[in-house]
Amino acid sequence: MRVLPALGLLLPSLLLTSPARSSPPADEPPHFVLGASLSALEPLQERDLREAELLYAFLTAGFRQDGWGARLEVRGREGLFRPYFPGSVWVEEGYAFVGTPIGEIRAGKVGAVVGLDDETFGGDLFSLNGVNRNPDWGVQVAGSRPFGWHTLDWAARWAGQNDHVAWEEEGKGVESDRAAALRDGLSGRVSFLYNKGLWTLRPGLSGGTARIVPDDGRPEYRRTDGVADLTATFGPLAVELEALTRSAPAPAPGEARPLAERDGSAFRAGVRLEFPKSVFRYTYSEWRYRGADSNERIHQPAAVWKGRKGIEAVVEYASRRIQTGDSVRTFNAFRFGLVIRFPFGLPAGGREGKG
Repeated sequence: MRVLPALGLLLPSLLLTSPARSSPPADEPPHFVLGASLSALEPLQERDLREAELLYAFLTAGFRQDGWGARLEVRGREGLFRPYFPGSVWVEEGYAFVGTPIGEIRAGKVGAVVGLDDETFGGDLFSLNGVNRNPDWGVQVAGSRPFGWHTLDWAARWAGQNDHVAWEEEGKGVESDRAAALRDGLSGRVSFLYNKGLWTLRPGLSGGTARIVPDDGRPEYRRTDGVADLTATFGPLAVELEALTRSAPAPAPGEARPLAERDGSAFRAGVRLEFPKSVFRYTYSEWRYRGADSNERIHQPAAVWKGRKGIEAVVEYASRRIQTGDSVRTFNAFRFGLVIRFPFGLPAGGREGKG
């Protein structure tokens, strides 16, 4: 999949083309959201893994004045969110931004731009392997250009170095590899919204490449991702498809390498039915670790209730199957989630508290 060369040719032309005239975003006074994300895990068989916990408490803040502004989300909990986290309080996202003709330019800890957003509560395999829910320190530009009812959107990010803070599972990628760092990560995304009112189509292409630099004597290598996705909506119904290919040189004999930092491919499909006070969704994700003779998949049906302002309740079932060689392991569990938000000032948008 030659996604990165295509993005390299397309993004400069977007940045050099004057966007259609549109009103600048309105100023926003300082606004804050204080909240918490609670979780209860109920395995069907391995009952000793039952767990009820505060995933994290969070505070988000933001403002916009005359085209400038800043956004911040800080999270904290008792103990570590993942074993590799440097502490129990962390900056999930935080950056200053300025509006320009080519889009909003952001500097600080900015979000990933590769692929589609993960809407699950517990995380699909794209997030668990470090593709999504993985902001890093760097610079980002995000812009759009309307074409009548249709819209062209683009984003690009340069990440100087990771900080080992992500949704990623232990042992899956560079975030959880304490003896290695991601450096000079360059990624981009282009999508086009074809809007016919009752129904829409949004195809997208994205990709990224970065150096992975160990400090324990292992050789440096380059990891490259290419992603194609498609989102279709019809009234309250949405369908998403996403495919990823990852390339990285094979580890040397005896070299320790996280599972997802190898050649591989992944697929994700989702269906969502959304009403004013509830959402019903199903997500399937699969990852094939070609360099490790392993694969896994997760089925995640869920129901979300949003009947009260500032309260969101989730019931999500996860059926997970991991195969390594001839060995197969399964894990099936319900996860009950509750996200509570207390906004003050101008209510903040976004998905605070959902990862």
